[in-house]
Amino acid sequence: MSAAGHFLPPFLVFPRVNMKAELLDGAPNGSLAVCHKSGCIQNESFVQWCHHILSNAKPTKDDPVILVLNGHYSHTRNVELLELARVNGAHIVCLPPHCTHKMQLLGVAFMLPFKT
Repeated sequence: MSAAGHFLPPFLVFPRVNMKAELLDGAPNGSLAVCHKSGCIQNESFVQWCHHILSNAKPTKDDPVILVLNGHYSHTRNVELLELARVNGAHIVCLPPHCTHKMQLLGVAFMLPFKT
């Protein structure tokens, strides 16, 4: 999401084993969803998320995007993700441990209401 209020279609992770199309009823056009029994994103789904972001943001080497991420292992130890970002003009910035709640305000102010 930008400060101007523009946003990319969301990528949702549902805490369940099987995906149902009905889970995306009412979601913005272009939304994508996956399921995992824990409800947490995993390495494979995180790469899907990155493809989703890059295909919607359309960065280039001359007009890159910055992806601000927490230090979760699926972000920092994911060679496929790092290569995907490098090739597509995306720069990854990882936040220091234990400070995401203070530095990733969009997650607190915008996404938290969706979780609750």
